[in-house]
Amino acid sequence: MSNLESAKAAIQAELSHAKKGLEFYQSRIESLEKTLAQLASVSGSSDVPAAGAALKGKRGRKAAVDKAAKPAKKGRVAKESGGGNGLPFTGGDFWPNLVLATPRSASEILEAATASLGFVPTKLQAQKLAGRMTFALNSLVKANKIQDSGKGRERRFFKA
Repeated sequence: MSNLESAKAAIQAELSHAKKGLEFYQSRIESLEKTLAQLASVSGSSDVPAAGAALKGKRGRKAAVDKAAKPAKKGRVAKESGGGNGLPFTGGDFWPNLVLATPRSASEILEAATASLGFVPTKLQAQKLAGRMTFALNSLVKANKIQDSGKGRERRFFKA
C-alpha cells in the first residue's frame, strides 16, 4: 500500500470515529435537555432552555421537540429527578438539622426525616432512607459534628 492510500485510510477511520462521537454527544444532549424539561415541569421553573434548542445535525430540533412533547410515564419524573429510588437529596445539612440538642434515637430521627419528605415513602424508599441515615449519623459522629451515647438500641444522638 502506498503512503497516500494509508493516509487516506487513516483519515477515513478518524472521520468515522469523529462522526460516532458526534452522534453520541447529540444523543447525550437530547437526554440531558429532556431531563431538564422534566425537572422544569415538576418545579414550574421557566429558566430551563427548551428541549432541542441547541440541537443540530441529522435529527435536528423538530425531532427532539417531538420526542420531548410526549407525556412522561407516571412515576418516571420522580425517579429521574429525585435520585436513588425516588428520594430527594439528603446530603448537606439534611441529617445534621434533624439531630437536636435533646438526645434522640435513630428511629426518632428516621421518623423526623420521613415527615420532612412531604410524602409517604414506599417500603423500598424507607429502607434506602434508613441506610442513608445510618451512614450519615455514623459519619457525623466520627467527624465530631454530633455526639452519641449508649450502644445498640439505646444509642442516642445529640448536638453538644
